[in-house]
Amino acid sequence: MNILLISPERKRKREEAFLFKLGFLNLPYIAAVTPRDIEVKIVDEACEAIDFDEKVDLVGLTAQTPVAPRAYQIASEFRRRGVPVVMGGVHASMLPEEAIQYVDSVIIGEGEISWPHVIEDFRRGELKPFYRPTAKVNIKKLPLPRRDLLNEAHYFPLKLLETSRGCPHKCDFCGVSKFFGNRYRNRPLEEINRELRILFPKDSAMNPIGKRFLSLINKDLPHFLKRRLLYIIDSNVVPNRRFSKELFTLLKEYDLLWWGHAPVSVGFDEDLLKLFSESGCIALNLGFESLSPRNLMAMKKGFNKPKKYKEAIERIHAHGIGIMGTFIVGLDNDDETVFDEITDFVINNKLDWALTFIMAPCPGTDSFLRLEKEGRILTRDWEKYDSLNAVYKPLLISSEELERGLRKIWKRVFSLSSIYRRIIKGPRIHPLFYLIMNWQFYRLTRSW
Repeated sequence: MNILLISPERKRKREEAFLFKLGFLNLPYIAAVTPRDIEVKIVDEACEAIDFDEKVDLVGLTAQTPVAPRAYQIASEFRRRGVPVVMGGVHASMLPEEAIQYVDSVIIGEGEISWPHVIEDFRRGELKPFYRPTAKVNIKKLPLPRRDLLNEAHYFPLKLLETSRGCPHKCDFCGVSKFFGNRYRNRPLEEINRELRILFPKDSAMNPIGKRFLSLINKDLPHFLKRRLLYIIDSNVVPNRRFSKELFTLLKEYDLLWWGHAPVSVGFDEDLLKLFSESGCIALNLGFESLSPRNLMAMKKGFNKPKKYKEAIERIHAHGIGIMGTFIVGLDNDDETVFDEITDFVINNKLDWALTFIMAPCPGTDSFLRLEKEGRILTRDWEKYDSLNAVYKPLLISSEELERGLRKIWKRVFSLSSIYRRIIKGPRIHPLFYLIMNWQFYRLTRSW
């Protein structure tokens, strides 16, 4: 039996073509829970073409909202050839009745529990239209993802690791807690350690003499050359202090550089910041979201305190940790001044890298339900739900002003003068890494 798992990719506009392609773990995890007597292949359409005439018995698709229309096209092509298609992922989970119009079966929620049942039913010719697990995945018992099914040559040399799932916060714009549950579930440290030993064999680290020599050029260069780079994909690398301290202590043993997501409040935890730095943390992705307390309260992220942002940034920078900031525009209290406010904040506080997006009220989120009730949703063209297009009517500015303002932020943040002030002039935190990141986006925005 042959199964083809596909990560679809829509045709992107130039400004959407992010330059560092990252691998992914969702389909490798699905492949890992597939019975061993089945041949499994993964195709990432962002890197390779789909062969619709390939002899396969079953196709599995996953897609977030902007890619859902492309996923439906792929499903239609395979079904036209008589190949059954199963679809999972966030979009299908939030709109299963829509998805089932294009596929034979829909997996709702996390797929690792349902997928083996799907295969059993398929073998018996009794594939059900919907599969919904009765419990959350026990990630303490998950097998390691099948990374061997991804072609490493297609991706930035960065290993991805999942250490926890879920989120107790219920932010208006986010679907993480709805999909993964509203509490953190941590993997056992011994399992994380087992995975790290495979990803970063200790005998593959650079020898001390070579490392010292290259460090004279740039302290990060040995890690980049030996590809000892890790991205922890969790929504929060600090689900609880005890687990996080044990995790960071473990990471110290592997001589690597890593980054992940954290709340702004970590800037006020000196013990954690010290462990972040000692464990090789090169960057924290902080969701500032807005500089307006009213916006933050409305999106149910009132625990963010804009008055404390500057101090948090300074404390994190003091430990040699870079900051990747993210912001959202188009919120109900945003007027035409928001674009300059965010840009000035990024430059004046010397954020090492920062992206601003238009809020994308994806199906299933509280923001979508609210805006739909208010009659402010402008389109259900899911391809436009990419955080670069305005798909709803803002209150204080027009949709056109919102899209123009977003591009204005990107062009100013990634201008040469901004890069000089934030990266070269100071505080010069991991300048090699951040110069590359910023330069790529400078080149991208010059074509606008």
